[in-house]
Amino acid sequence: MRVLVLSHPCAMKPYRRKFEILADRYPLDIRLIVPRRWVENFKELRVEEDDSKGSNLKLHPRPILFPGYTSRFLYTRGLIPLFRDFRPDIVHLEEEPWSMSALQTAVLRRMYCPKSKFIFRTSLSIWVERHFSKLPYAIERLVFREADAAFALNEGAVGILRRKGYAGPTFIFPNGVDTEIFRPMDVSDLKRSLGLSSDFVIGYVGRLLWMKGVHVLIEAASKLDFDFQMMILGRGEYRDELVSLAEKLGISSKVLWVDAVPPNEVPRYMNCLDVLVLPSLTVPDWVEFFGRVLAEAMACGVAVVGSNSGDIPNVVGEAGLIFEEGNADDLARKLKELHDSPSLAQKLRRKGLSRALNLYSWDKIAEETYKAYRLISTGGRW
Repeated sequence: MRVLVLSHPCAMKPYRRKFEILADRYPLDIRLIVPRRWVENFKELRVEEDDSKGSNLKLHPRPILFPGYTSRFLYTRGLIPLFRDFRPDIVHLEEEPWSMSALQTAVLRRMYCPKSKFIFRTSLSIWVERHFSKLPYAIERLVFREADAAFALNEGAVGILRRKGYAGPTFIFPNGVDTEIFRPMDVSDLKRSLGLSSDFVIGYVGRLLWMKGVHVLIEAASKLDFDFQMMILGRGEYRDELVSLAEKLGISSKVLWVDAVPPNEVPRYMNCLDVLVLPSLTVPDWVEFFGRVLAEAMACGVAVVGSNSGDIPNVVGEAGLIFEEGNADDLARKLKELHDSPSLAQKLRRKGLSRALNLYSWDKIAEETYKAYRLISTGGRW
């Protein structure tokens, strides 16, 4: 079966793992189109052409306009031969259905391989009022008409698709984690080099933006009455204000600021933590649709605490603690609970690791994706 995939997340190597597994384990010939240049977490990534021979997965980086803008970016050349000459059985678009790349994909499929099955993916799992122009709505309606199936992040995403008028088949696939990279490991040397000597290290990994709620975490940390250190890894426009807040609250000596690191280095830094916190806030035009960092931390055997914003409670399940978003006192209580009960922390680590392996590993998601491909390609017949 020939599968043509378009996916901007796969510009980052860790996110290609699902397709590597699919190509390695199943009778699939996969062509993976990614942006040649992408901006993620304020860092520019450049992807080289894949010239490997004999592999059933071929990577095809292509130039784009507007790198880093998920709904606006457009491929500028090099797509037509892949649609026309590869003659895919399935076109798998890992972009939102209102995006400009979705419009490109739908049009090129109709022109060059109209008999192929068409799948799109959505990560919009919480209803958010968006003030779109007419064009995104028109693109979304076109994609809904053309699509043979939708891959949705969770049940919430399915509900939103129905509310928007999509009536076709849906399959639920959460965001995945490469459990060969994100895993428990000994990082004692890294901890020493970072100066992390406390028995209780709290951490945050991600963009430093207001809606990520890192200021709530800093305020909560200032209320703790036990010894701790905190590592905040990432970059963003809100960093200077967060540094000032830590100084104002008198905990700057306890906070280690680490700039964004390459994706393959993130697991080592996560393993320095005793607990990872995702304190996201719900704002009018944004909500935490998943919180991949939680699944990554669980795969590393790190206890997790998340706010009740968006889909965070569903991602964590019973494998972590949830606090009321924006409530620093509640977050401080949850952190103290973990500190004061090592048995609870250990239990949550075990549950989190099991949850990551059973629900979020790329191996599991690749297996279910292949089943969906077979079902879609046969029109619902095995």
